[in-house]
Amino acid sequence: MSAQSKMASARVSLVLDQPFFGSLALSLKFKEDTGCETAWTDGRSLGYNPTFIESLPHDRVTALVAHEVMHCAMGHPWRREARDSKNWNIACDYSINSELRDSGFTLPAGSLFPSVSGKSAEWHYARVQQNDKPQPNGNGNGQGQGNNPAQGQSKPDPLGEVRDAPSDIDADGDPAPTEQEWKQKAAQALNAAKMCGKLPGGLARTVKDSLKAKIDVRSLLLRFFSERCNSDYSWTRPNSRYVASGLYLPALESKELGEIAIGIDTSGSVSAESLSFARGTLESIIEELSPLAVNVYYFDSEVSSIDRFDKGDTLTWKPTGFSGTDFRPVLKAIEDDGTAVCAVIITDLEGPFPESCDLPVIWLSTDEQNTAPFGETVYLDR
Repeated sequence: MSAQSKMASARVSLVLDQPFFGSLALSLKFKEDTGCETAWTDGRSLGYNPTFIESLPHDRVTALVAHEVMHCAMGHPWRREARDSKNWNIACDYSINSELRDSGFTLPAGSLFPSVSGKSAEWHYARVQQNDKPQPNGNGNGQGQGNNPAQGQSKPDPLGEVRDAPSDIDADGDPAPTEQEWKQKAAQALNAAKMCGKLPGGLARTVKDSLKAKIDVRSLLLRFFSERCNSDYSWTRPNSRYVASGLYLPALESKELGEIAIGIDTSGSVSAESLSFARGTLESIIEELSPLAVNVYYFDSEVSSIDRFDKGDTLTWKPTGFSGTDFRPVLKAIEDDGTAVCAVIITDLEGPFPESCDLPVIWLSTDEQNTAPFGETVYLDR
């Protein structure tokens, strides 16, 4: 049987036996690629080496297609950013192979299995980066303990690789797929498979977590703040040439991040563990992003206290409050102060919100059950 026929047969098997993977596989364009070693996906295509495919039995080809589909369902082609591509591939494989094995797929020898399952690719990447040493797991059926994500690997999985998503229109005139489009497809496939009664419980939890966009907080904050730190202008002070006309325009000065506001929810619904995590997040923002200044607002139903830390200051931690929660007073106080270029609110999202906020807001939520009505909500992976 030709490689093309084997790939088509594998897709048919997935549609019949594993409808979650099968329906998503229909969204990928299969294409022969003799230049790759095994296979790859970029969210639009699934490229494969025909000689490699011809050497595999049907169940391994089916597992390979499911593997590449899972990369797309988890958003991996869109999330590498500036990370090392080799270690990103390793981390992505760690994040999905246990779920594939538990869903009944036969994975080849050399497949990568983490010692900690259920974690995102970003979580695994941080640990792979710490110690990039090869520790191969020779059992494709997952016997034994698998690999420790902190130990890294010398090369990606034999099932193929994940590549960065394209941004152009392809030869067929089709635009590049987006991460949001794949999230919608994954949600639809999840529901369809559930209705068919063919959805492993572990897979359902993994995909649902991915749809909630639980990601590495440091990477997200770097992106969030960099979007508000113009490469040519600084919003740390107005351009004096235009102030007299009532126009407050940026001054051509520097690339540093201006002042930011951070709200710390100290209401009674927030646990001691969440407060401890909030402190660590605050410390990371100050130490790693080095904003011009940080104004910290401790709040519950009102703003109980405000601390200011200029660049170079040592953080002190003194939360106060601990009653009910209301996000309206803290956001009003931040806007009235008028110095912040953006706001970060660390909270469980339990409480009333204002109708809107003129500042860009990112909500770092310690509770996955709630979503803010505006701004960007991120669920913290504690």
